[in-house]
Formats: sequence, structure tokens, C-alpha cells
Amino acid sequence: MEDKKDYICSIPFTSIEVMDDVHHLCCASWLKKRLPNYSNVFNAWNSVEANDIRDSIIDGSYRYCDSNYCPFLHQLETIGDIGRIPPLVHKSKLTPILKERINKHISGIKTSPRTVQFSMDRSCNLKCPSCRLDLIIADSSKILKVKNDIQDIQDTYGHEVTSLYITGSGDPFISVGFRDFLRNFDSSKWPKLKNIHLHTNATKWNKKMWDSMKNVHPYVKSCEISVDAATRDTYENKTRLNGNWDELMENLKFIATIPNLTTIKPSFVVQQQNYKEMKMFYDLMIGIFGKRSHVFFGKITNWGTFSDDEFKQHQVHNPDHAEFQDFIKELNNTLPAENSFHNFGEYLQKQNLI
Repeated sequence: MEDKKDYICSIPFTSIEVMDDVHHLCCASWLKKRLPNYSNVFNAWNSVEANDIRDSIIDGSYRYCDSNYCPFLHQLETIGDIGRIPPLVHKSKLTPILKERINKHISGIKTSPRTVQFSMDRSCNLKCPSCRLDLIIADSSKILKVKNDIQDIQDTYGHEVTSLYITGSGDPFISVGFRDFLRNFDSSKWPKLKNIHLHTNATKWNKKMWDSMKNVHPYVKSCEISVDAATRDTYENKTRLNGNWDELMENLKFIATIPNLTTIKPSFVVQQQNYKEMKMFYDLMIGIFGKRSHVFFGKITNWGTFSDDEFKQHQVHNPDHAEFQDFIKELNNTLPAENSFHNFGEYLQKQNLI
């Protein structure tokens, strides 16, 4: 079995997620250490806390990482190396850029993020029980703050950023600040930018919306589309409240026609209300997007929307759950599968399927 000490995770050396009250060097459910609410991205990126996280990667302890949720560490620890596992890189295969960043960190030389994730706005048109209790739509003061935050990021790091991720907090087509940024994108302010990754529920990603932001078309090469269902009833009544299944299907078929999109990540948060649709979801997404699709199945996280007892009911992957054995059957009927990844490796291993 591979040893994580032999690998470097590139994310803390290259990426930062900017929220309105805190910063992250990785997904909040994957990395347990957060950065305080520094006054700007520059101070957060070069903070003691950020450097402590990077030290934990270099020394191989990964002491702030939750390998139960991070699909990359989880795959390494439960399956072993099955090739390159982005963003994990074997120490013998570090790129020159990553080597340089590690050496600068060790030497105390400040760097700048290459990827910035916009998560300063939680605005979304859906009310998903696994994410929020109520609809969240930014008011005028919040919209102004989001636009000012984007301006700050652009002024501080725009000249060095190679990738933007919009968004992990809401929906880029619902947020006025994010939507306006995409519609009025000025490439001269981001001279090294190569990719814009959109994370969306896709309910508003239709032709009209896409045509309104032509300046970003050459940059949007990847996306994540969170769905969490494979049937109308589950989508509209259980996992995506306020969602419209027919509208979603029409939009997904449109998105499949966008030629510049080379990687499409349909995601499915596995929970008690939808686990029996895992195989259906995989087949549906592969049917729409083909080999461009990289279907992700992930464990549900409690973002504060459930009480402890409620979360136990939704957490079907817990061995103590009444439907755990049914979940195992559904999981093994779905995974492993081509063009998919997940953080359920320990259950597949027990079934001798990997």
C-alpha cells in the first residue's frame, strides 16, 4: 500500500478559497484547519496558519487533513496508487513549479496563489436540506461587498492567477456579483489565466445565460454540477427543493454541447434519501456527457443544517444506520466504475471489489 508521506498535495501551495468570514486552503470538509478572517487575501495566504498547513504536507503527517472525506487521500489510503491522483503528486514526480513553491516555502519566501476560489456569496435559488435551511439571496450591501472583494483579489493577485473557481458557496449564475464578473470579464486584468471552473446547480445555465457572458467562453473548460438525484421526485421533493427536473435536464443537454468544456463533474452527495439512485445517476450522467463526465459520489457532511439525530438518519454510510447493508449493495452495484471517483473506498475494499 502507498504511503502518503511519499506524496505532496499541491492544493495548499497553489490555491485559496475566499469566503466572507474565513479563508480555506482546501475544501472545508476535507481540511480541518481554517484560516482566520484576515483583512485580505494576501495576509491569509501568507499567514502562520497557512504555512502550518503546508508544513504538515511536507512532513507527510497531513495532520489537518480528513482522509475520510478527501477523495484523493481516501483513494490513496484505501485503494493505493492507481496512477496519478490529482492533486496528489509523488515526490519523485514533482513539477518544476511545485518544487519551486515548496522550496520557497521552506526558505520563507512569499508566493501568490495560482488558483482562487470565489466563495464570498452564498446566493442560490435552491434550498437543499444538506446545505441550507432557507433560501439565501444577497441584498444590495452584500452584493457591493462581493464586488469589492473581487476587485481586491483582482488588484492583489490577478496578474498571477492561472485558474478561477466560481463558486463553492452558492451558484455563480444566481449571485449578482459573480454573474456580473462573468458577464463583464476583462482578460487584460488576468493575463495568466488559463481556466475558469464553474461549480453550479445548472438550473440557470441555459443558452441565454451562457450567451450573456461570451468573454469567459474560452476559459471555462471544466465545471462541477451538483445534482444529488436521478429522478424527478427525489430531485424536486427531497434533495433540491425549488428545483425543476425538466429545466435541469434541458440545461444539462445544452451544457453537453459546449465544445470547450473538456471535464464535467456531476456530483452526488450520498444520503438516506437518494442512495438507491446512485447507479441510475451514473448511467444518466454518462449518457448525457459521455467520457467528458467524471461522476463524483461523496459522503454527506453536516454543514449545520441537521441536528445530531437528523444527521445520523441521513448518514446512510454509517455502519450503525438501519439501511447500511442496503447501501453497501447499492454502492457495490455502482462502483468502481469508469469515469467516476468517490470517498467510499473502505466499503468497496471490504467487499473485495478493488
